[in-house]
Amino acid sequence: MSSNLKISEWFDIWYDSQTHIKQSTKSIYQSYANKHLKPKMGTVRLKKLSRDLIQQFIDELSIKLSPKTVRAVYSMLKLCLTAAYEKHLIGNVVDKICLPKTVSKDVKVLTKQEQKRLEQVIEAENKENDIGILICLYTGIRIGELCALKWENINLDRKIMTIDKTMYSVQSNDGKCKTKIILSSPKSVNSERDIPIAELLSEKLSKIQKSEGFVINRNGKYIEPAVYSRRYKKLLEKAGIEYMMFHSTRHTFSVRARELGVDVQTLSEILGHSSVSTTLNFYGHSLPEHKHNQMERIGGLFSQSK
Repeated sequence: MSSNLKISEWFDIWYDSQTHIKQSTKSIYQSYANKHLKPKMGTVRLKKLSRDLIQQFIDELSIKLSPKTVRAVYSMLKLCLTAAYEKHLIGNVVDKICLPKTVSKDVKVLTKQEQKRLEQVIEAENKENDIGILICLYTGIRIGELCALKWENINLDRKIMTIDKTMYSVQSNDGKCKTKIILSSPKSVNSERDIPIAELLSEKLSKIQKSEGFVINRNGKYIEPAVYSRRYKKLLEKAGIEYMMFHSTRHTFSVRARELGVDVQTLSEILGHSSVSTTLNFYGHSLPEHKHNQMERIGGLFSQSK
């Protein structure tokens, strides 16, 4: 193997060697390479690669892409070029690169009134598959985990839901269709977990319980996440709620749990986060309405002490 290889050639060699990572991650890497890396740096020889060239590449990406995406592309590039460094094909050119700062965005969450309206619409619609939205609102599972969920994973006697699979789509290379559906283990070891089922949700599940098969299904066949998320969008519209991504159900569960006093360690385990700090970073805050209510309680204590 020679340092005379072009970056595009080396990427393909490195990419093919990544047999240990999830197909969804590989699909993202392929997309980043085809859209950004190869068009701008694909013809550069490894021996000509420098820290300045990489910095220029990152700076150009920063003009049109979000800081989060730029950092993701760099993360992939660093893995790729670190492998080249370990094979003595290049020097250490990927460290000390200046990256754009990410700006944290407030997560979108249903207010208590919005959640109530949404649940009322679901009740009125009376469609079996809508139970999936309630499952997410009351357990915080991800949409991929929901779509992969089978009745065999739900024990209503013990009131436990076992999450051991997730569903996602990846780019297809067979030419028959653009994407294909993958059913696999969750994103991390912590994502495989047992979640207690609240009594309210348990009662609703018991009314439609089956012995086997996908909980969310169409004629017994799974419903893919992108399709199911469109149902969520329709229900939000019917409830008169501004559109927010399906992941808002997970955010809503998490914020409700914090507002009810659920400790961070327990919440982190229910969500399947890799660490408590991840949970705090996302949900270490409350909605304005909850803050207002808490201040009213404090005000009440002050008035009683007079």
